[in-house]
Amino acid sequence: MSSEQLLRPVVDPSLPPDERDLLAEGPDGLTAAGEDVPSSGGRTAADRWWALGIATACGFVPAATLPWLLGGVGALLGALAQVGSAMLWWRFGFGAFLAGGTALQIVSWIVLYACCGDGAREKLGRTHHGRYFLTDDLGGAVQDVVRAQRAVEAVLESELHKAGLLDGDGVDVRAIEWEIAVTGRETTVEKRALRKLSKENRGDDALRLALKPRWRAVNQARNEMRERVSALNAYGNKVRTADRAYRAKQRGESTDEQLQALMAGVRESAAALAAAPAGGEARK
Repeated sequence: MSSEQLLRPVVDPSLPPDERDLLAEGPDGLTAAGEDVPSSGGRTAADRWWALGIATACGFVPAATLPWLLGGVGALLGALAQVGSAMLWWRFGFGAFLAGGTALQIVSWIVLYACCGDGAREKLGRTHHGRYFLTDDLGGAVQDVVRAQRAVEAVLESELHKAGLLDGDGVDVRAIEWEIAVTGRETTVEKRALRKLSKENRGDDALRLALKPRWRAVNQARNEMRERVSALNAYGNKVRTADRAYRAKQRGESTDEQLQALMAGVRESAAALAAAPAGGEARK
């Protein structure tokens, strides 16, 4: 099995752009579609002990701890809390100081522990679990999806795209990348299921024959997906070439005729990409 990793998570392009871009930043904090969503909100036993240690400091030396946590506002609050603790000790004795510090410690622990765990990306990952794929979700399809991602980046990072010169091609590369990843995920799940059935029932000729249509279907879906990847890769290469000519023209080193000839190739490649099979769900 290849050790290749996705360039970034593949995210459903129908999500709001800000959420899609945040999820696509990297896999940290996200859960593979094939795994259960964590039920603890991302908090761990280590978070509990970390919160307890900081809360203890907040309870008895707030003047030193709160500025570290809250900055300038924390310095003011810490000073007030420290004066209050000193007043409790002076007027009512050490027992009152201990009780007040313990109460502040408990409140601080609750607040700190509540703030542990999921950050913005983790919360989105839990909300949209299954609408993004990580490397582990794609099995043997990872290499194909990585090729698709490289082509997508070539298109989206091109000056042609930024200038809106590819808008008339009718190609949504993010949607195509997602289609490819969905097919890659479906075929991976199906192949894993078929291998498991074959291994558990080794020597069962009747089952082997019964599974043949499913193997044909999943292999056909994978082959169609690869045709789609090849068409997307060809489109990305055409865009790269035309983009170099576009930048050269901007510098006065190329002519509009040369650029238009290359743009014609881009449009032809876009048409071929639109005609390529999209794969689809592996039939069971």
